[in-house]
Amino acid sequence: MVSPSAAAALPVLVTRPAGRAGGLLTLLAARGVTAEHVPLLELVPGDAAQLARAREGLAAGAFTHLVVTSRTTVEVLTGADERLDIDGATQVLAVGEGTAAALRSAGIRPHLVAAGSGASLIEQLPPAPETSRVLLPVSTAAAPTVPDGLRAAGYQVQRIDAYCPVPAAVEPAVCERLRGGGYGAVVLTSSQAARRLVELDPDPLTPLVTIGSPTSSAVREVGLVVAAQASAPTDASLADAVCAVLSPTTKESS
Repeated sequence: MVSPSAAAALPVLVTRPAGRAGGLLTLLAARGVTAEHVPLLELVPGDAAQLARAREGLAAGAFTHLVVTSRTTVEVLTGADERLDIDGATQVLAVGEGTAAALRSAGIRPHLVAAGSGASLIEQLPPAPETSRVLLPVSTAAAPTVPDGLRAAGYQVQRIDAYCPVPAAVEPAVCERLRGGGYGAVVLTSSQAARRLVELDPDPLTPLVTIGSPTSSAVREVGLVVAAQASAPTDASLADAVCAVLSPTTKESS
């Protein structure tokens, strides 16, 4: 694999929450890219009592469908036991292969795996049964795309707050490096991370690499410029986009 020529000069800043960057960091290192992991957000679980009631309802068959849109939701639902009891008649719908993999690791087989966006899930929805009750545990900052789409398709939706993204503390040295253009690129994987980044006053010339359209839209809304968007919401595609930004004229080869 040809290493990007700019990798040795400036590190890439990966802003994913703690525990979410390992795969991407490994791929970047394999390509000779020096990366620094600094979470911009901390993911705080939602109300414990509400989550407990949701788990009880899933075990008792109170829901016809469970819609899961992120790995974090899987972790929150499984809790410290890292397991989740779901009635066998409940259909489990997942957004993205990462979410599906997290479900399988918890012993849950997803019945449908949509491409990595809420819009893709809505496009692939099966017809709503005559009676339906969907449990939708999501981030407090989640867009209304999924609940609105489910309701428009005839599903009854119970949305609960599975977790809340809150700003993470960032070391002054990192902030100074951001302001001074000390990173070869910054990787953003959520709209909330884009909004947090602008609060740190980054050098506007630093290339920003995003994981998908919602994140790219958020970047533009805060007045920054997207240098590259991953072709798919995967670590491999993110790594490709980073390398393309760092060395746009370099052709990668195995």
